[in-house]
Amino acid sequence: MEAFNKYLKRFPHYTPQVFEDIRPFLSVKHIDEGAYFLENGKICREIGFVKKGLLRHYYLNDDREITNCFCKEGAITTSYKSLITQTESDVAIQAVEPSDLIVFSYTSLLKLYEKNLFWQQLGRLVLESEYVTAECHNRFLRDLSAADRYKQILEEEPELLQRVPLNYLATYIQVAPETLSRIRKKVFRT
Repeated sequence: MEAFNKYLKRFPHYTPQVFEDIRPFLSVKHIDEGAYFLENGKICREIGFVKKGLLRHYYLNDDREITNCFCKEGAITTSYKSLITQTESDVAIQAVEPSDLIVFSYTSLLKLYEKNLFWQQLGRLVLESEYVTAECHNRFLRDLSAADRYKQILEEEPELLQRVPLNYLATYIQVAPETLSRIRKKVFRT
């Protein structure tokens, strides 16, 4: 729980009471590699803080899994659209490796919004951050060649290359696995 408390301390207007307010709503959820935090088509009712491990968000396109996000230690993970609208998710959240999440329900967050302005600000700041991340990923896909996308990951998040299977990485940068293999060979030759 201390990792989540440390995360909360980064935000304006944090006080120790903030953590005490949410503590009764927190639980730890272990997710085995390949298992799901959220399955496609289910309604998302929880928010998870990744204490340990790595998860991926993916959607289906003509029965192909397209990875559009990785969540590692220190990240918040949920399907925001499903959570907020309480409709079926078109995104699945799957553990890439054994993962431990600190979890709380959306219902409990709504209660906290009423109790303390900190939670309203936190909700807004997290959503703003997620929006910026999504916009950056769209630009990453739109403006960079496949080789440049791979190079950017190599420069900015090299640990992903050690932790993520190549087939997931290929869909993340939107290339076929064979194309990713060629890109990797070319990059490592230079």
